[in-house]
Amino acid sequence: MSEKQKFLVYRNVGNESVRYERYEIPLSKGMSILDALFYIQDYYDSTFAFRYACRGAICGSCGMTIDKVPMLACRTQVTTVKTAKKPINLPEVVFGDTSDWDQDNEILIEPLPNMNVIKDLVVDMEPFWKFYREVEPYFTKDWNDTASESSQSPNDMKTIERLVYCILCGICWMCPVNAKNSEYLGPAQLAKSDRFIRDSRVNKEKQESVISRVLQNDAVPACEKFFVCNRVCPKGVMPGTAIKDIRDNWIEEK
Repeated sequence: MSEKQKFLVYRNVGNESVRYERYEIPLSKGMSILDALFYIQDYYDSTFAFRYACRGAICGSCGMTIDKVPMLACRTQVTTVKTAKKPINLPEVVFGDTSDWDQDNEILIEPLPNMNVIKDLVVDMEPFWKFYREVEPYFTKDWNDTASESSQSPNDMKTIERLVYCILCGICWMCPVNAKNSEYLGPAQLAKSDRFIRDSRVNKEKQESVISRVLQNDAVPACEKFFVCNRVCPKGVMPGTAIKDIRDNWIEEK
């Protein structure tokens, strides 16, 4: 008989009727949490909703909370959930009543925190994208021009390399400030801001525009230095450090 794993999974059909369903899944070699969710969808309930795309920890679509820690489902192995070292001092996130959760034997699956649930594990990412657009995370360039953003030295690239790794998964929105302040720009957005502020290819006008936005009260000044975002980021972007960089280098100047 094949080995099996028990799951306790958050379900919400969008009418505030929250419940948790139990599933038992036969394990296969190399099975990820995302694979397990597909099994539930294929063999238990075809209406079960979750997001995914690349299955390679690049797109960021499958971010969710696993045993109370936000992670990428495609990157998380079922067999290592209970033994893997978890980030310390994470805020408690409550989606529903899990008082009967068998923490030793059941893997708990819930949505990303601090976002409204649309259905099951699918959350409304529009506030995340709205704030992302506000920091202008792109280059502006006239057609056929020869602006300085056409090239960059290896040393200049190194100063922003870590920030470029952000895949916009939304996991860093576990930040306690996001939990209590719906207008907070957010760690990912501020990390992207730091990336464009520091990019040697960005002209002064664009840099000043981004700085002006992130120094507003709902952005860098709102960060309370919990650094939860640093501890949960699956790509090592360290958004909290990026926010500190903006604070240290631009707030006093302004």
